[in-house]
Amino acid sequence: MEPVVMLILFAVFIGAVSQRVTGMGFGLVSGPFLVLLLDPFSGVVLVNICGIAASGTVFVRTWREVEWGSFWKLSLGSVIGTIPGALLAAALPASPLQIVIGLLIIGSLISSMVIGRIGKTVPANFGTKFTTGLLSGTMSAAAGTGGPAVSAYAVLTKWEQRTFAATLQPFLVVGTTSAVIFKAVFDNGAWPQLAAPTWIGIAAVLVAGLVGGDWLSKKIESSTARIAMIILALGGGTATLIKGLSHLS
Repeated sequence: MEPVVMLILFAVFIGAVSQRVTGMGFGLVSGPFLVLLLDPFSGVVLVNICGIAASGTVFVRTWREVEWGSFWKLSLGSVIGTIPGALLAAALPASPLQIVIGLLIIGSLISSMVIGRIGKTVPANFGTKFTTGLLSGTMSAAAGTGGPAVSAYAVLTKWEQRTFAATLQPFLVVGTTSAVIFKAVFDNGAWPQLAAPTWIGIAAVLVAGLVGGDWLSKKIESSTARIAMIILALGGGTATLIKGLSHLS
């Protein structure tokens, strides 16, 4: 097996573990590394595809706790937001797109951490939910990371963690599915060109990561897992940014 394929499989595995343990993080953890290993456009599409499967699997176990009213309002904004995100990804050359992806990942992580310390609140109404979904959808299509915007919203509205994590799963399925569809519309070469054995391997490690994450979630604190997720995501986002800057002519 080629080294790059092994690294792709490892990135998918770690992202799946993060998704199961923290409720989000597949795009944040796997996204920047898959962008480095493939290219910024098809790498994000692969993140979206795997993210659909990961969130859908978690949703099967948590659907009873979903807050459906919030889900529909967030999802409406998300579907609309994926359109400008997909257009941006299709329009930019590889190096500038890598820079955008790196900056979005780093910026979203830092802003979510800062927001968590502010202590202020915003109303949980249609406007804030739609706007949050819009921003999340744009980031999902452009960088494969739709979770941080909704995470920040949850902090600002003091959304109870259990229902937030449950609602996040179908929301991410809708947003990432919309991102894949619009990216395919705007660029028919968006689908990752991987061999059949690689796709089979991705499916296998995705399942293994979710199962391993399920076991790990019972052994470690979610706060510890989130710290590890942030460190990995910041490292990957920084590497993606540096690679994009280094290839600018």
